[in-house]
Amino acid sequence: MAVDLMQIGVSGLRTSQKQLDVASHNITNVNTPGYSRQVVEQKTDNAQWNGNNYYGTGAYIDNVSRAYDQFAARELTLSTTQLEEANVKQQHLAMLDDFTSKSAVNSVNSMNDFYHSVRSLADNPSDLGSRQTVLEHANQAAVNLNNSHETLTNIRTDVNQQLSVSLERVNALGQELAAVNTSLQQQSSSDGSNDLFDQQRTLINELAKYTQVTVLADKGSLANTVIIGSGDTLVSGVTASQLKLIDGDPDIANKQIALINGNNSKPIKSDTIGGSLGAMLTVRDDVIDKSLDQLGQMAIGFASQMNDLQQQGVDLNGQQGQALFNDINSTEAMSQRALKPFGSSSDISVKIDDINQLKLGDYQLVSDATSHTLIDQQGNETVLTANTKGKLAAKVDGLEITINTPPTLMAGETETTIIQPLRRGAADISLAMTDPRGLAGHRQFTAIAAESNLGSATIAQVSTAVPDNFGRNYQVKFNDKLDQITVTDLKTNTNVELADNKYSSENGATIAIKTSDTTSIPVMTLSAGAKANDSFEIELGAQNSQGGNGNFLAMQQVQHQKTMADGKSSVIDVFEGLATDVGMLKKNADKLSEVNQLDFDSASERVSNLSGVNLDEEAANLMKFQQSYMASSRIMSVAKETFDTLMRAV
Repeated sequence: MAVDLMQIGVSGLRTSQKQLDVASHNITNVNTPGYSRQVVEQKTDNAQWNGNNYYGTGAYIDNVSRAYDQFAARELTLSTTQLEEANVKQQHLAMLDDFTSKSAVNSVNSMNDFYHSVRSLADNPSDLGSRQTVLEHANQAAVNLNNSHETLTNIRTDVNQQLSVSLERVNALGQELAAVNTSLQQQSSSDGSNDLFDQQRTLINELAKYTQVTVLADKGSLANTVIIGSGDTLVSGVTASQLKLIDGDPDIANKQIALINGNNSKPIKSDTIGGSLGAMLTVRDDVIDKSLDQLGQMAIGFASQMNDLQQQGVDLNGQQGQALFNDINSTEAMSQRALKPFGSSSDISVKIDDINQLKLGDYQLVSDATSHTLIDQQGNETVLTANTKGKLAAKVDGLEITINTPPTLMAGETETTIIQPLRRGAADISLAMTDPRGLAGHRQFTAIAAESNLGSATIAQVSTAVPDNFGRNYQVKFNDKLDQITVTDLKTNTNVELADNKYSSENGATIAIKTSDTTSIPVMTLSAGAKANDSFEIELGAQNSQGGNGNFLAMQQVQHQKTMADGKSSVIDVFEGLATDVGMLKKNADKLSEVNQLDFDSASERVSNLSGVNLDEEAANLMKFQQSYMASSRIMSVAKETFDTLMRAV
């Protein structure tokens, strides 16, 4: 009897001691991040048969478990990924929004200053001081566009550097998780592994800030497999793979995340990785690159229109006007728009034909041994065919892509070239004119369509060298049958003799004014699309009228003319679209960040309510188990006293 009593007292002491140990461990780790409250599972020891009854033999500790819910933990991991992705995206968009409102707006202001200076010059087109002011504002507009491009490019570089730093931490987390898995595999069971499981969960939650994380339990092992993104294994058992930032192909500046496993490299899809890594890739590829294209579109549209107007006019020296800015279709510029794979033998040029049709984004030129296909942003395909010069070419969205030298490919091989028509537009613009006398203010050709016109025909100048005796106003009119053209001198109200007055509704016509019985001068072309009785009023300026201002008036009108984006935007409107897009993205990111913060707080509270340590509860447990310990000690004292009494009785 005394022996049984002693055993019961010992079991009570042991269970109370363990309860006190666990309660003390909980209290000590109340401020430890990721710690899960531990709970002692105490059970009754097996009863013994004695006489006609079973008698209890005390208690024992069956297990020490974590207060843990895998579903609540998974929800916290997911909300961590979503919150970090939203916050990082918000931070970068705030920086871009600041860029558009401060740095990039200087480009627009300098363009407006240029237009205002041209307006002032139009009042006194021969004033050299005003002409020099126009050149200075033109140069400042080009410099500000260069600076805006450089600023955006630097932001893009910073994003790549942040990606590299983040990957270093992700790799370190992978190694730490593999080390925890190693320790877990050394455990015979889950007993005693609670702190390791907490450490594992803490590392996973930190990893979830960088990328989407999925944890799979390995059968027959306490170690877990950690998968990132949409199915790439970062940690498998005790082995961790590495993430690395690699050069894009063919655009080496378009860095990509790749999973390195031994000698193998596997690129990870940026749209599925999530977390801060996914946010940075999204901002870089979808926002910064688009902003660079919009700046480029603005620069190309501005330079192209100013150059066209310059070359249509006459400068102060009586010469045909020269380009104000560098040629947007220089050999170097056309070549740089095609990003070829490293080692490619191809030679591809991309010419901009129509700024009104230009679209944002990249194109892919996929070549094999027998064909070359251009794929646009929506996936539409255009097969390149031989042009009049025998070279493979295609005209798409205001571009003319020409393969001067095709790549050398064997059967079954393919090569992809990235076409970026706008990306370097703002970087390449520069002032080409230094002499203020070179500004071509006198306009030799002006065409105004009558308001009553029903057709879509346009009229353009062929010759810029119009003889002085032809410098006056004319009316060009189509007849009822739409097969003939009449040109009337509005000063004398007489018809002008033409070399050929026929018009084709399919091919248009070229208007050539006869200078003698055997000679004529082609002055203008009419496109197809006219309707019967349509008319145009034409002004031909004499070549030697250097003091004219018609061209300057046309230049300042470009400020508001809808000459881009299929007639929907002016050059300035392109910037307004950029600022609006970035502003809306930032506003949406702000709202999304607030929503995700609420989700994260809710998930954190659920985990805390279940796994967090309550000091009041643990203090009460200390008192309870201390009293239990003292009571068990008293049982042992009673057992000793009983045993001593029995021994004395013998």
